[in-house]
Amino acid sequence: MPVHVFVDETKSRGLLMAAARCQAGDVAVHRKALRGLLLPGQERLHFRHESDPRRKKILRVIDGFHILVDLYFAETDTLANRRRCLEAIVRDSAGTTELLRIERDESIMDHDRQAVHAAIQRFGCFELRFELLAPKADPLLWVPDAVAWIHGGAWRREVAAFSQLREL
Repeated sequence: MPVHVFVDETKSRGLLMAAARCQAGDVAVHRKALRGLLLPGQERLHFRHESDPRRKKILRVIDGFHILVDLYFAETDTLANRRRCLEAIVRDSAGTTELLRIERDESIMDHDRQAVHAAIQRFGCFELRFELLAPKADPLLWVPDAVAWIHGGAWRREVAAFSQLREL
């Protein structure tokens, strides 16, 4: 079954990009579950702004998805390292992924677009479509946000069962 990959990052201690891999057939039900976690007036989940009890609740829902989140780490947050991370995500997605959705950072949108396009060319996965989206555009972007935030901190063991560090 084809896979959709959702990407976000944290820049608190270097650059950690998280790529949540979700079976295409599960995308709609997972989106609905995540939207159900929104509080009144909340447009999206952003793990940094959630209370600890809410974080635990969100993690229980994500853990129930049975998805895998690949993590790509670089010591410093530079454009070159960001390109390396994006290239590794495309490399690891080649052949299985039909859609790559990356949380958009307006200040480096052109860079990301060029980096992903070059990686698609390099790895010959021309069937891979990609989009750079605003954080609230797809609830499944909230999954890599949560895992990247947690993996960089004291809650790391909370996501250990469904995340893994990958080589750049």
